[in-house]
Amino acid sequence: MNITRRKATDQDAGFLLDLFKAVRGPEFAIAGLPPAQLDMLLNMQFQAQTGSYRAQFPDADHQIVLVDGATAGRTLVDRSSEQLVLVDISILPAYQKGGVGSALVGELIAEARAAGLPVRCSVGVSNPGSLRFHQRLGFRVVSQDPVYCELECAP
Repeated sequence: MNITRRKATDQDAGFLLDLFKAVRGPEFAIAGLPPAQLDMLLNMQFQAQTGSYRAQFPDADHQIVLVDGATAGRTLVDRSSEQLVLVDISILPAYQKGGVGSALVGELIAEARAAGLPVRCSVGVSNPGSLRFHQRLGFRVVSQDPVYCELECAP
């Protein structure tokens, strides 16, 4: 398996929406909405997430993840002199549980350790699989509210 990345461009908008729907769709599907309403809700949520990320992390490095040349996901990382923030990592379900995410986050942790910086991220409380994934890679919960766990992997 060959994992590479390239800078995200405006031409990736369709893939990023499809990725969002594939990864986040199941958690919204439990609402039992008709397909057209669910699709509209997912489109709105994607637009809200995109706008929020741009506002909070305007200089973040947005990469498209490729596995053996096929688009498989994305990473969004904000780097500063104090920390690396893993804003988002999303991998298509077909590529999950195959080591792609672990390899990408492992590279980010190695980069941070070489710079003597922590890696931080947020995980939804409603996403225990993501929390276990991050904890397995060395992250620990540093704070929690009813919606999010704030995680850190120390240098």
